[in-house]
Amino acid sequence: MRPDETARFFFTAPREVTRLVRAVLCTVRRRLGPATTEGEAFGWMLDHTIAVWSLDANGSTRVRREHRVFERDGWRCTVPGCSSYRNLHDHHIIFRSAGGSNALTNRTTLCAAHHLRGVHAGVVRCRGEAPADLRFELGVRGDGPPLLRYEPGERIAPALETIM
Repeated sequence: MRPDETARFFFTAPREVTRLVRAVLCTVRRRLGPATTEGEAFGWMLDHTIAVWSLDANGSTRVRREHRVFERDGWRCTVPGCSSYRNLHDHHIIFRSAGGSNALTNRTTLCAAHHLRGVHAGVVRCRGEAPADLRFELGVRGDGPPLLRYEPGERIAPALETIM
């Protein structure tokens, strides 16, 4: 969704619960400042709820094993220029079928489009070690260099040679 778009959120709950949610929403907006929208305040409430509920009895974060890659990557697709947070896939940089491991350094978060229509369709390449040493090639073609090449840090690098 673009920043200038709006969406409506509806839920059904007992009257007391809806009054409580409304009261908390108003309190959060007051604490965050007068320019805070209801949507921003609601997002903050959800973030806070997830953070609190994901703590164990010792106060340390507990994340399900299958979500560790997503949490490390900020729950966003790691392809440069993409900020999708929907339909996330845990991608093995070196495919398991090619001997790749399940180590976190061999896994990155990709949205479904970049994973299925990009990497597995052969038009996107991802190499390196996650999270800090990933290299992406976009627009991979059989008859020449890729259209774009991204080095670690999301800077555009010349697409003169393929990455190893």
